[in-house]
Amino acid sequence: MDLLPDPLLESIFSLLKNVTREAQTTIQFKAELEQLTATLQMIGPIVNDIVKSKRGLDHSEEECNMFTNEIKKAEKLVCESSKVKWNPFKRNLYSRQLKRLNRKLGNFCPAGVVAIQIRDSTQALALENDTNVKVGHILNRMTNKRIASVGEERENYGWRVPRLPSGIVAFEEPLQKLKAAVLASTDIDDGGSSMGCDDRSVLVVAAPGGCGKTTLVKMLCHDAEIRERFGENILFVIVSETPNLMVMVSDLFNPNSSSPLLVFQSNEDARTKLENFLSRKASDPMLLVLDDVWSASFIEEIFPSKIGGHKILVTSRTAFPKYNVFWFEPLHQEDAKTLFRGSAFTRGGSRPSPTINDDLVNQMVSWCKNHPLTLTVVGLSLNGKDELAWKSVLNKLSRGRSLLDLHEDIFIALERSFEALDDEYKQCFLDFGLFREDQRIPVSSLLNMWVHLYDYDDDGVDTMATIKEFSNRNLVHLMTTGNDSGARVNHCDQQFVTQHDLLRELAIHLNSKLPLPQRSRLIINAQGDELPAYIEQVQEPMQARILSISTGESFSSKWCNLEVPNLEVLILNLRSKTYTLPHFLAGSQKLKILNITNHGLYPIEFDNFHFLGSLRNLTTIRLERVAISPSILSLENLQKVSLIMCKTGNTLKKPMNNPPNISISPSILSEKVSSILCKIGNTFKKPIINCPDIWPQLVEIDIDNCQDLVEFPWTLCHSVHLKTISITNCNEMCEFSEEFGSLTNLEMLSLRSCMKLEKLPELIWRLEKLSVLDISFCSSLSGLPVKMGGIPTIYMKGCELPESEEEFSCTCTIQ
Repeated sequence: MDLLPDPLLESIFSLLKNVTREAQTTIQFKAELEQLTATLQMIGPIVNDIVKSKRGLDHSEEECNMFTNEIKKAEKLVCESSKVKWNPFKRNLYSRQLKRLNRKLGNFCPAGVVAIQIRDSTQALALENDTNVKVGHILNRMTNKRIASVGEERENYGWRVPRLPSGIVAFEEPLQKLKAAVLASTDIDDGGSSMGCDDRSVLVVAAPGGCGKTTLVKMLCHDAEIRERFGENILFVIVSETPNLMVMVSDLFNPNSSSPLLVFQSNEDARTKLENFLSRKASDPMLLVLDDVWSASFIEEIFPSKIGGHKILVTSRTAFPKYNVFWFEPLHQEDAKTLFRGSAFTRGGSRPSPTINDDLVNQMVSWCKNHPLTLTVVGLSLNGKDELAWKSVLNKLSRGRSLLDLHEDIFIALERSFEALDDEYKQCFLDFGLFREDQRIPVSSLLNMWVHLYDYDDDGVDTMATIKEFSNRNLVHLMTTGNDSGARVNHCDQQFVTQHDLLRELAIHLNSKLPLPQRSRLIINAQGDELPAYIEQVQEPMQARILSISTGESFSSKWCNLEVPNLEVLILNLRSKTYTLPHFLAGSQKLKILNITNHGLYPIEFDNFHFLGSLRNLTTIRLERVAISPSILSLENLQKVSLIMCKTGNTLKKPMNNPPNISISPSILSEKVSSILCKIGNTFKKPIINCPDIWPQLVEIDIDNCQDLVEFPWTLCHSVHLKTISITNCNEMCEFSEEFGSLTNLEMLSLRSCMKLEKLPELIWRLEKLSVLDISFCSSLSGLPVKMGGIPTIYMKGCELPESEEEFSCTCTIQ
């Protein structure tokens, strides 16, 4: 083809010349440069046609300037990459940049060039210029000729399995499991002649970024049993986050730069050629690996119809629910240690490693959290370093530095999963950094926040949908308590999530991009007995809406003069027996959500619990392993209360029949009185004085595993807006007060596993709106009230009631 001199064409072919030369002389980026060569060979002829048509139409060259600039940048990148030698970090960085460049140039053809070509072709037809028509005939002839020449021998087409990197360790167990899954499903596929490329023939290898999914499937493709099963019909193609179908299929039909160029006119044309190719090979079993897939729609786009005889193996950070999933589980400790040693200690003696004791190795492996990419990167960074260098890194980590700060490669690998999220999901993901590491996060805690922050629904539908999306993307692990025997308060009830420590660190790292005063989320992790110095040095007010404070047993409760006037959500992650709430809470009058979790063994005692009484705008409070004080009763705007494993003392105890003649002014009913009446029992005990209704706006209360709760709090019987009461696993709970029948708006009552409960309130028949009653595992329950009313659903698993009392005029759900 006669190529006209033009700045854009000159740039493209100059780049093509350099790329071809580097691909022949370098081994560092050979695969990336060969792929880039194929892309440039595809773009060149099309651009030449456009240049010709533009000159014939006397158009400006400005529309090609952006392409020319991109080509020049690409040429600079290729030259820089040629100077990279052994440095593993730069090799990884430039490898990603070259792959990104290839995708960008591939997108250039259909997105930029074709758009201009179509417009100019339309104008050319008006001028009776048939240049593009002739080009189209030429391209069609080239395509048909190339397709006809594609033989059945493996060397005639691309998508070849990449070579295995040397020294792979620690993947033997998952390899055997994956091989068994592939061979088993292949045997099933052979059992039917028309199963085709349906959902069952697709297996997704799912795991977070950097876990070694690609390495694992490469090992599978090189396995002797797999090669015996599929022979030469093993294809391997990298899809990536922004796939270009025409470029990918071109790589299949153009295995090397010397082959005649096969050009596609559209994605549909490329898809048709691929489908025809796979159909011709349907007689023999084929293993097709799609590496680094980010969307299930891409699989459906490539295979819109069924093609029998093929097994499709997909690697992805997302577990696509439509397909079978192979969960690539984290490495065991010994395997993690083996992988780390393979990177940290050189074999062959080229760079002798100093003697490092096992204790340092174990500590470093622990910090790497058994994450393969992190183990490899950190190991390489320490290779050849002496003991002082190892200790220096460990000291930085122990002082709060993150591996994501010290090694950008790890951060970049994990950040890709975050960047693929929608904006709303990104905000939800960042909230996981608010909780303590290595702990289960109750989904109900997330529900409380997200209802307020993101306008999610109260029933937990939106929250669980988000959690399941994160679970499918391997960003969290969803788990339940296993107790599905009764009613649930909402969709989040009894649901928990855990998160890999590195993903939690990613959330914290991303939250830390802005200066402290400007962050919407402020995360404070106190190491030792004091707050971090960078917090104490801040002089201006914080703009955070969300504040998380995590402290340990040695924390002295010495608070600096923080100002957080816009605070709406406060999360306290504690581990101690006693604690002093931060005094700056008195100025946080916008606070709506309070979540206090004590991770110690026993309920925590607050010496200034009365501070909470000043937070008049609190609407939701969740306390876990906390000794309750009566001052909590003054929070008149509370709508939702959760008390988990709290110490209630006499707060909920049955009131005295003959109280002593003591006159106490309401103004002094504060912390001194609470110390006398104390714990949860005293908090809700019938007061000796007249007082206003407690929690008049309360809609939902959840009390779980509070072992000193004896009677249902009579004070709550005047909370006329109450719709949901859940009292579960409270073994001492045995009776109700007579006022319980006043809760006429109650819709759900759960008393599951209250082992000493002998009878239900007699006035339950007055609760006309009550639709769900759960008395599962109330083993001491001897009978039911004579009048039960028309309760639609009753859960009673584990209750041994007389047969006559199991026959209700309602639907009893027994599970």
